[in-house]
Amino acid sequence: MISPNESPEVKRAEALFDARREYEALWETAYRFIAPERAMFFRNESRSPNEVGDEIFDSTAIDSAERLTNLIMSGLTPPWARWFRLQPGASIRDPQLREQLRPLLELAEDKMLSVLRQSNFYQELQPLLLDRIVGGTGALKLAPTGTRLRFKSRPLAEVAIHEDNAGEVTEVALRYKLSLRDLQTAYPDRIPPDWVRKQPRDDRRDKLVYELHVRDPADGIWAHRVVLKETGTILEQDSSLHPRMFVTRWSKVPGSAYGRGPGLRVLADVRALNKLKELSLKNAALTVSGVFLVADDGVVNPYTLVLEPGARIPVAENNVNSPPIAELPTSRRFDVSEWSMDELRNSIKSVFMNDQFQPLGRTPLSATEVAERTRVLAQDMGATIARLQYELLVPVLRAVFAWLAERGELPPELEIDDTTLQLEFVSQLAQAQWAQDVQNILQMAGYAIQFGEFDARAGLAVDSHAALRKIAELQAVPSEVMRTEQEIAEIMEQQQQAQAMMEGEGDGVE
Repeated sequence: MISPNESPEVKRAEALFDARREYEALWETAYRFIAPERAMFFRNESRSPNEVGDEIFDSTAIDSAERLTNLIMSGLTPPWARWFRLQPGASIRDPQLREQLRPLLELAEDKMLSVLRQSNFYQELQPLLLDRIVGGTGALKLAPTGTRLRFKSRPLAEVAIHEDNAGEVTEVALRYKLSLRDLQTAYPDRIPPDWVRKQPRDDRRDKLVYELHVRDPADGIWAHRVVLKETGTILEQDSSLHPRMFVTRWSKVPGSAYGRGPGLRVLADVRALNKLKELSLKNAALTVSGVFLVADDGVVNPYTLVLEPGARIPVAENNVNSPPIAELPTSRRFDVSEWSMDELRNSIKSVFMNDQFQPLGRTPLSATEVAERTRVLAQDMGATIARLQYELLVPVLRAVFAWLAERGELPPELEIDDTTLQLEFVSQLAQAQWAQDVQNILQMAGYAIQFGEFDARAGLAVDSHAALRKIAELQAVPSEVMRTEQEIAEIMEQQQQAQAMMEGEGDGVE
């Protein structure tokens, strides 16, 4: 048994958590007002979610963060649709070879999608996206178990990271607590027996465990270690070519490994709206119940004076012409506060991109308007979508592809390395980013037709067949509805033969 003070894994993990201490107070505040059920993970673990939620008087930020989470998930990784595809890489330029590879790649896509649907990837992606929106950083753990893949979203409170000079995350530390029973179930042969005998037999989660994931800069291999802090015992260790922890940031802050999401940017407005709503509710309660002045010959104690609905404040005398009980005038102007709250709500919804589409029940938007708004939304989120794809989706899909190849379900010679195979995203938000390319192709084809009216050579400048195939590729049209070059050639030959036969029969009749 190694002393925890001598364990290099424990030392490194604690150093990573010490380095992020300056952000914890800001994260806790953001979670308290935007995701209150997860704020308890940071400092006051004894507090319940209900106690934290008692501080919330306006749900605009909570609802907007959830809506943005659902928008990203349905627009980028919809569980019910194909949201990515495999394409021949840059080294494969022959059009016929690319067409021949298409059925094989579609089979690989189907298997990858099936593996993700059978796993809990989509269920765990939702809390990760919420962490990314509120705290700016989200983490997802991959744990292959037998014939299935299992994912687990780790709360930001449990995650500490380190990045290299290139801005890539190279170290990830997890810190969480397990009960003795959980330790014995997960690591029955790794826990020191002498230490187990000294532990009380209860189900308290008080055994601190560190998990360290480190990438070797020399060969890129990821080393994984799970350490029990109290004894310094390594409970689990292995290595892999692909990471087991995936960390993604909304946007980067120079000089920091952690991200900054819309929740942190709009936190000032969220707190102001929450306080204004609290004061407005108190003012409304005072207006309904009132505060009364009660004549009293004694002396009013200002230290025990309470202003609340229905309060009785003893005074020496109200007025000679008034009864012994009189109402205390209160501020009843809600117009200024309502105007301020509306302004703050609009600001919060704008930051969370919750104002892109009008509410249901009004005149429906046209398909063109929806497409244009989707394009604008994709443009506004272009940087964070690209980071999400680069830091999370591409590594996860590469790990899934490698896992299927190891099981013999995919050809081992294929690899997503952008040379032989490359990933492309074809979901709604991804296609919106390519809308300009489609418009450019259609515009150029229109120009060719117009110039072709007085110059036949100009009309032939655009290969309409190649342009149509490129549009189908950008629009993620299934390959089974598109004919191959060989099929088109056969159909044209049959048409020419049929036309020749008809002309021959017509000559015979004459």
